[in-house]
Amino acid sequence: MISDVMKGSMCLGRGFRLIRQPGIRVYAVMPLLINSVLFASLIWFGYEQFSPMVDKMMSNVPAILGFLRGIIWLIISTFTAIFVFFTFTPIANIVAAPFNALLSEKIETRLSGKPISSNSSFIKMVRASVLSQLRKLVYILFWSAALLLISLIPLINFAAPFLWVIFGSWMLSLEYLDYPMGNHELDFKQEKQILAARKGLALGYGGSVMVLTSIPLLNFIVMPVAVAGATLLWVEHLDAESQRGDH
Repeated sequence: MISDVMKGSMCLGRGFRLIRQPGIRVYAVMPLLINSVLFASLIWFGYEQFSPMVDKMMSNVPAILGFLRGIIWLIISTFTAIFVFFTFTPIANIVAAPFNALLSEKIETRLSGKPISSNSSFIKMVRASVLSQLRKLVYILFWSAALLLISLIPLINFAAPFLWVIFGSWMLSLEYLDYPMGNHELDFKQEKQILAARKGLALGYGGSVMVLTSIPLLNFIVMPVAVAGATLLWVEHLDAESQRGDH
């Protein structure tokens, strides 16, 4: 289990190098632009909405208590980060799904030396990618609601922070590993089964993506890096041939 967690985490780190390789960089540009524009827009929108509210709250506060402004912004930023993490990532991936699928395909071809055989046209691939992302969004919303309920129940809510971290890691592994597995026409149920069989790999990889997402500036490039890391994880550890030789 520990070994699998480390393998999953290392795949994300190697994703940085993959997206910089000649022949791959061009396919990473569009996911990078989409992620950056959406992230920057969300930050700007949030500031525009909350800034007047903070100014109004502080208007009647004595100057000696001016430090409260920083505390208020810290609280707002924390809750906004949680909201963004569980809503922005699925939405951004819906928008970028076709480009991420194409990036994953090119990376897998580079890693395996073999083209991905598929009977689907590009239009079908786009439709399948978007529908898969929508199914995951429903799945994420359902389990988020369940965890929110647990967070409100006395005595058992002490476990909620740990459950949120585990769920966030699992969610991100499903989010990004969908691209290489979807390129092989696996459905959402099959994807969950494959990842459940190697939970350490899934949680190690997803947990690393979660950390990367929480780091300012680096979170702008998380999407193409995560797609590259997920594809590497699939090729080396999760596809049928790799599983026979991966111990």
